[in-house]
Amino acid sequence: MDFWRRMMDDDHLPERQPPEPLSDERITAGYRMYWTKTAYAWDAGRRKHIAGHLAAVFESPGFEDNLLERRFRVPDLDDQAHSGASLQALAEVLRALDIFDHEEDNE
Repeated sequence: MDFWRRMMDDDHLPERQPPEPLSDERITAGYRMYWTKTAYAWDAGRRKHIAGHLAAVFESPGFEDNLLERRFRVPDLDDQAHSGASLQALAEVLRALDIFDHEEDNE
């Protein structure tokens, strides 16, 4: 009973710390983790197809490497708009998976 009384007593609760603010690095790391999980499930043909569409989006007028605002759509990727940083992270993941695939082929 004493345990429950202590648990319900606000004086003994640890002080809550505010959440750590999102930094550019944390946002980008989150994008990389998401796209790694997603793109790892794709076959090499889909990865190459999406990489080609990403290149066209990166070259389009008005593209910017913004962190959070979802303004850019990639044909055949999904039905959502994405931030520039998210798409840059996807491109990095696709390059890394391509390198990984080629290294596996050489073993």
